[in-house]
Amino acid sequence: MDLGLKGKVAVVMASSSGIGQGIATVLAQEGCALALCARGRERLEATASTLRESSVSPVFAMPADVSDMASLEEFFNCVFAEYGKIDILVTNAGGPPPGRCLDLGDDQYAAAFNLTLMSVVRSCRYVVPSMAERGWGRIVNVASTSVKCALENMVLSNVFRSGVAAFSKTLSMEYAHQGIRVHTVMPGPFMTNRVNELGTSAARLKGITFDQWKEEAEAGTPLGRFGNPLEFGALVAFLVSERSDYMTGTCIAIDGGALKTIT
Repeated sequence: MDLGLKGKVAVVMASSSGIGQGIATVLAQEGCALALCARGRERLEATASTLRESSVSPVFAMPADVSDMASLEEFFNCVFAEYGKIDILVTNAGGPPPGRCLDLGDDQYAAAFNLTLMSVVRSCRYVVPSMAERGWGRIVNVASTSVKCALENMVLSNVFRSGVAAFSKTLSMEYAHQGIRVHTVMPGPFMTNRVNELGTSAARLKGITFDQWKEEAEAGTPLGRFGNPLEFGALVAFLVSERSDYMTGTCIAIDGGALKTIT
């Protein structure tokens, strides 16, 4: 199926590894020109180099801290200078640290607010006006299944990922008539550094090893395994394509069936 993405300019944030890298890889395969960012220069450049070698798509890569407004603004200014437009925005960020409601201080809540929610809001501010002017745009915000089912010891994710979903839905309503489609995608357990971090914390709380936690977690999904970031990328590629034009404002889980909620 031709998704109609050849020549589209796609920004993929936090794309030097994990889910972000999986998304960037699939979009490059579909012919998108890419703009990538992440905090670590070395790993980002390695990812960009791999993508340039494995596809004919142009790849622009620049270190940026998505939780910092000035850093994010500089990144988007450079992307517009490089490509002249942005057709597709995929927001993504390393998740906030685990913790219980009353164990975390104001600074930790504020940091998670900027990293998880305001990085999305600010990114959309930079790209939506030009998308609306051209009458076409696609935005996918990577959140978490914590939007639908609160996770234990993960209050920061529960609070601010839910805010991302609410913002996405509202934005989708406000800009549908300007040709912009907005979605929230909720990953469950994928083979990423983030899962290793959370699994280590969860295993410690339960008094078990990481390998024991991983075995239990994989068995807890109906499909019996963790996801591959390329599978996530395939879903995003469909959502940002012409083939999904009658969809907007959705909140979609890709989690091996782990969520037990009906709505």
